[in-house]
Amino acid sequence: MKEVLTVQKRKFVACSSEKAFTLIEVLIAFSIFTIIIFFMTPVFQIILNKEGSQAVLQAMEWEVFCSQIKKEIRLSNRADVVSGRLFLTKDTEIVQYEKYGTNLRRRVGSTGHEIILQNISNYSFTIVNNAVRITVTDIWGQEYSVVVYALVNWNALP
Repeated sequence: MKEVLTVQKRKFVACSSEKAFTLIEVLIAFSIFTIIIFFMTPVFQIILNKEGSQAVLQAMEWEVFCSQIKKEIRLSNRADVVSGRLFLTKDTEIVQYEKYGTNLRRRVGSTGHEIILQNISNYSFTIVNNAVRITVTDIWGQEYSVVVYALVNWNALP
């Protein structure tokens, strides 16, 4: 009978050569996994939130457009608005700004196709005294406006 008990005792004793996870190792692995998930959630929200990034991008594109058109208007000899299009005359060169789909494009001498502002739904050019008022509404409903004064007095020129 003693022999049977010793055999049964050996059945339940784990050999020290077998390796298994301890509770501490499992807790460490779970902690690392939780930290990774914690930091990945905001990253996915930023990546998937395109509307916020599009608004920032549109505002930056508006600033670039303003600086370009200010330079062109200040160097022009004459400005006219015909059928919603802005025509700027510099010496013998005529630069035209017009809507093309949801874009605002620039053409020199009625040729070319340079997109200078994207994602717009409405725009207007208005000549006010010796300045041009430009108002643009993007496809998200945000309105942008700028008034650009010319260096040359257009009214005094023949």
